[in-house]
Amino acid sequence: MELTRHKYQKMSYFGGGTGESMLLLHGIPGSSLAWKNVGAHLAKKYQVIIPDLQGFGQSDWPHDDYYMKAQAEALKDLLNGLGITSFYLGGHDFGGPVAITLMRLFPEFQVKGLVLSATNVFTDTYVPPPLRLAKVPGLSTVMFAAMAGNRAGLWMMYQAATKNKREASWAQFKQHLTPAGMKLTRLIFQRSLADLQGNYREVEAMLGRIDIPTLVLWGDRDPFFAPSVGERIQKAIPDSDLTIYPSTGHFVPEERPREVSEDILTFFAEA
Repeated sequence: MELTRHKYQKMSYFGGGTGESMLLLHGIPGSSLAWKNVGAHLAKKYQVIIPDLQGFGQSDWPHDDYYMKAQAEALKDLLNGLGITSFYLGGHDFGGPVAITLMRLFPEFQVKGLVLSATNVFTDTYVPPPLRLAKVPGLSTVMFAAMAGNRAGLWMMYQAATKNKREASWAQFKQHLTPAGMKLTRLIFQRSLADLQGNYREVEAMLGRIDIPTLVLWGDRDPFFAPSVGERIQKAIPDSDLTIYPSTGHFVPEERPREVSEDILTFFAEA
């Protein structure tokens, strides 16, 4: 089913389909395009909403902050504007902690099921020695600007992290890379790695309290977060299942859109 682009206030999103609502959140680098092919299949059964997070894609630059809480607050405003109070929720990469933050801050929403894809939700995630420089003011800005704040650096990230390039081509991937999106990708990487304990403490604490059906999706060749991280999430969330896709890297919804959509449809139909 074809999804169409809409805008509510400062937030742009793809929408389509009828039925119960499903909100899907992209990661970094990324935009709403990351979930678009999955959403087109899900729209056979759900009303799908796939926003560009603040500052990404076609959404406006955030008014104040850009991190988890501010993104969750903007999503709350979008949901209220659309009159949606009950929905299924999915998050890939940075979209995972944003999704959990949305659940934590706004329990008035009825989240009926959760999808977490190739994401970090822990305070003690292993950080390779070069990335530990995120804690060094000045030097970290230079390093992350070179690594994640420009097309050359993000092209190298794409090459290393995407295994199914036939499905998720560079031509498609580079559509995420707006100037604002690249700047925010650098800022979020840098901020996250500078203080995992402070940034992820409340996210990790939520895991054991999630009491809805949860599907965890992972690539077997993810160079950022090994499948063992997905296994750990599955063990931490009581009512959850884990699916690991073969020959798949970090960008699971883009690399395996048909399989992901079918697995989501089956999982929630049987939950």
